[in-house]
Amino acid sequence: MDLDDRLRKTPRQARSRSTVEAILEAAERVLRSEGYEAASTNRMARVAGFSVGSLYQYFDDKRAVVGALLDQALKSEATRLAQALDSLARVERGVAIDRSVRRVIAERRGKAHLFRVLEAHGSELCDEPPLRHVLRVQAPALADPLHRFAASHLSDSFRGVFDEGLALTARFVHTLGYVFAVDAPEHLPEERVAAHAVATVSKLRSGAAPLASSAKELRDAFCSGRPAGHVDATGRARRMRETRSALMRAGETPPAALERTVFVAAAIGEAMDELRDAPVAGLDPARVVELAGQLLDACLAAGAAE
Repeated sequence: MDLDDRLRKTPRQARSRSTVEAILEAAERVLRSEGYEAASTNRMARVAGFSVGSLYQYFDDKRAVVGALLDQALKSEATRLAQALDSLARVERGVAIDRSVRRVIAERRGKAHLFRVLEAHGSELCDEPPLRHVLRVQAPALADPLHRFAASHLSDSFRGVFDEGLALTARFVHTLGYVFAVDAPEHLPEERVAAHAVATVSKLRSGAAPLASSAKELRDAFCSGRPAGHVDATGRARRMRETRSALMRAGETPPAALERTVFVAAAIGEAMDELRDAPVAGLDPARVVELAGQLLDACLAAGAAE
């Protein structure tokens, strides 16, 4: 849904737009301090300084207010990320990858309270799984900047599989940032997760040497498992358990890097799931799977290098 779809009527005049903005700002403050369940239209209107009748001029109910707030936040984030990606077009490759990955994670952490609301109440607030909703809302602003960024810095990594590489890698970083914000793993410092994700993307080379056996086994396990794990926390937890068990059996990841490697590798699995569950027209599924194996290989190599 667009913002206009969430509204009972579209604000045309500056005063009306200011009223809607004030209501959305108040809704964010209420959500941050009191949570979704405690939030109410009365409370939002009171914090905004309006009567609840003024709120109902524009919104049907609490869900409409929160949905509009979430979509506005997602679009604002996408605009900032798009500007950041374009500003990195002429920066050295390693620096560009580092800054872009860290920027995504930082953006997601900065609005973690909103992503957790979306995660917990997505069935009320949107018509699709939360991760996919975020992708769809942000796609118009990010599609071209992502393509330009990949053409500048990742064309060698995606040689022969550019579209597949861009789709998979973008979803991997998107998923990593989302899950890191929503699940808030306190045992994984943001800096270490970001550095591991940067190393993973930086090491990626399509058509490189044969996969390490552990990467191949993990890729095959992801392919044969149940799709759509990205839909909910239960699916993500299952993915984490499966990934941890596989890496412990392989015995190639140092204990100090195990949990971080599991987290990053599981995000690759979620990106694979998303492309399998919602295929993108024009992408070759076999090439997506092949590249996912290379991305997993890079992730495990980064962990083994601890």
